[in-house]
Parts: sequence; C-alpha cells; structure tokens
Amino acid sequence: MTSATQSPVILGTAAAPVSLTALSPLQQGDAISGLVLAVAGVGPAASTGLPLADWPTGVDAGDAWGVTFGADTGWYVLISQDCDAVRAPADEPTVVVAPLTLVELGEWHDLVRNGYSARKWPYPAEKFAGLPEGKGLVVDLAWTTSILKGSLAAPSVHAQRPLTGPNRRAFGEWLAARHGRIPFPDDVVRCVLNPCYEVRNKLAARYVQHGKSAPFEARAVGAVLRWFAQVDGHVVHVFGQTSGPLLIHAGFVDDEGAVKEEFTKATQRLETAINKRIAAVAPQEGFVFRLTLGDLAKVSAESFVKFALLLR
Repeated sequence: MTSATQSPVILGTAAAPVSLTALSPLQQGDAISGLVLAVAGVGPAASTGLPLADWPTGVDAGDAWGVTFGADTGWYVLISQDCDAVRAPADEPTVVVAPLTLVELGEWHDLVRNGYSARKWPYPAEKFAGLPEGKGLVVDLAWTTSILKGSLAAPSVHAQRPLTGPNRRAFGEWLAARHGRIPFPDDVVRCVLNPCYEVRNKLAARYVQHGKSAPFEARAVGAVLRWFAQVDGHVVHVFGQTSGPLLIHAGFVDDEGAVKEEFTKATQRLETAINKRIAAVAPQEGFVFRLTLGDLAKVSAESFVKFALLLR
C-alpha cells in the first residue's frame, strides 16, 4: 500500500489493458485499474497502521472519518461473485474489490505452497509489466471496498483477466473458506497447527530453492496442493491434498506413471519433523499429531467431511 516512506509502484500490463466491455461480463478474480479504496473509522487513526501517506488528523475520540487511497500497484481484483457483478444496479448497486499489492517473493512462494493465509492470495503476474525484482503480487483482503457499478463505466477504468479456469475456481474457494472456515481452539493452533506450519514453511522454501534435489520431506510439502485439518480432542489429523502434476514436479512419479515408494518415506519424515517441532513447543500438552498425504479421490466422503481447509 502507499505510505509516507515508499512511493507506489504502478504496474503496467504486458499487453495494453482492455475496456471492461471487452471482458463482459465481469468475472470474480478479474483485475481492474483506475479505481480507489476507502477506509472509515472513528477516533484517532495514526496508531492503527493504516496504509496511508496522510492519516486523518485532529480527530476526537468520537469523531467519524473516511479517507481514500490507491493500491500500490494501481490494480484491484473483483471479489464479488459473477452473478452479483452482472446483476442490475437497482438490485445490486455495488461490487466489492480488493487491492493487488506487492510482497516479497519468498512470501508469495509460501502462499502458493502452503495456501495458509486467510488474508492474502497469490496472484499470477505474467500479464503485468514493471513488477519489481524479488516481488510478487497478492490480493489483500484487509482493504476491501464497495465500488458503485457506475464507476466501472468510466473511460479511465480498464481490466485484465489473468486467471485461468482452475485459478478462478481456487480463488472462489479461498474466498468462501475465509468466511466459512472452522475456528480451531487456541491451544490447537498454538501447540499443533502453528508448529506444523513453521515446519512446512521452512521446507517449502528449501523445495523452491532446490527442487528435486531437496530432502524428501521438503519435496513432500512441494507436492501438496492444499492442507486440511481435523481435531478430535487432543488428536489432530492434518491431510495434504496432492496432485499428479505436483507429484511429478517433485520427483515422486516413475517413468510408468506410478507413485514411488519414496513418497511414503517422505510423508513419514515430514510427520516426524512436525512431531519434533510440536514436542519442542508444547511438550506437556499431550497432543497427538497424525499426517496423511494423498489424492482426495482415494479418501472416503464420510472421512473427508470431518476435515476443514487450513487458513491462517
């Protein structure tokens, strides 16, 4: 976001941005330029960490205020569902957008590999020009804003459609999961899910750096598309959903298309690494951690409905 100490980096596009009519109808996940974000509050704002160069000043404790500011990239992503985007303004007068903002590339890779943020979603950057070296793009849901649909007709407003069909489905599922996720107990998060994430995060970084030459357990993290968890008292079961392309990329598929025995060893090593971290963080809490990595097609529906998508 824009700030007093860092100038915004306005991204261009690899190809000229098109008019919204060329992308009609609008779809969830489309990138839109030429808009603005709004933040409102009550009372002094300077201590809230707002991403603004100029915070409201002279505000008393009970005073309401509102300010507008731009995304640091100049781009925003449509959050509203497709049906709401095309519905007549009399029935649905606004759409909701969130900014595309810059993060360190390491954080972007972590979001891709772990899928573990309820606030940020890694956005593909192939159609944008001028991305600073070492940076990635994310949709940041901390600063969503309702925009009047009439604003989208302004000649200065343009759009891009970078998301593929699978990208769009994943984005929609992530948005739904943010508001519908199960709130795990604090002690489960502190003693089990946080240590699990710390291990995965470190191993994901090693996999990004070394690929197929990384340790088995790092390649196992790289082979997972999404993570789920089930809590039954002090037993916490985490499930990692693998995919064929990711297994191939991680080197776990042989020339005949079969999953190698190495993948079983990799799963065991990853579970051991996580259990060691849990024991170091919460040795007296008595939690039992179990890990399964596999294809969702091989998991019974009765078992899987007990799991919740992991977001944090």
